Amino acid sequence: MNDDPRLEALEARVTELEQQLAESRRGQLASFSLKALRILGHGWGEGWRLRPSPARRHWMDEAPYSYQCLPLVVANQWGWQVLSPTDVRATWDGGPGSDALRVEVDPQYESAIKSQFGSGIVTFSPPWLFRTPPGWNLLAKGPGNRWKDNCVPLEGIIETWWLNYTFTLNWKIVAPGTVTFAKGESLGQLVPLPHGTFEGATALEAPINHVEPEAGTELLRWREERRRVAPTPARTHKLYRKAEGIEEHLVRVPVPEVIRAAEEGTQQS
Repeated sequence: MNDDPRLEALEARVTELEQQLAESRRGQLASFSLKALRILGHGWGEGWRLRPSPARRHWMDEAPYSYQCLPLVVANQWGWQVLSPTDVRATWDGGPGSDALRVEVDPQYESAIKSQFGSGIVTFSPPWLFRTPPGWNLLAKGPGNRWKDNCVPLEGIIETWWLNYTFTLNWKIVAPGTVTFAKGESLGQLVPLPHGTFEGATALEAPINHVEPEAGTELLRWREERRRVAPTPARTHKLYRKAEGIEEHLVRVPVPEVIRAAEEGTQQS
């Protein structure tokens, strides 16, 4: 039995929240709303930004036909991005310890952007505690459909509907070397996920024509069209498009802007 009153109180609070979550599931999942509760607005907490993830990517601008792929364009926008408050340069010598990674950053941000976990992992600590409604988690991942040479983002799912702690964004340098992050660059993308996604879930593998014959017929038509357009300059299947011939047309995902509240009441630490 745990005798720590702090842990007992936390366990009681989690039990209470889980009961509320179970009650909410008997009805309808609560509408999603994101709260970024700012811990610090000066010092290491200054300059960080949140924005709806944009539809465009630089590499896609260089291959415009890629914007004809609706799944790519939607994934680009799905959630909010955390932007770096400063330039960062990180050099890893290949060692396992935290001291094997040298992070060069403005001294103002040394406590928030550093080598914390070892193994060539660069850690960013945004100045918010994120809160979501009962029934909603956040997937913290790298910015969708964007990459860095020799550096990959780590992913985590955070139970932000009850957790009273912050989390970090982390990038793993793959091989010894140097990587940089520019001020204003996206460090990660926050994607809402229902907490109960797998409750009562099932999974099935079966011949498509046995389960959804109409979908099988449509799929054959799609494959034929895909073969037809493959040799053309626009190599992406146009059946994914929602509009044709409209300049700069991209499907838009209605991710809300982050409204910044007044500074009064901001905690300082």
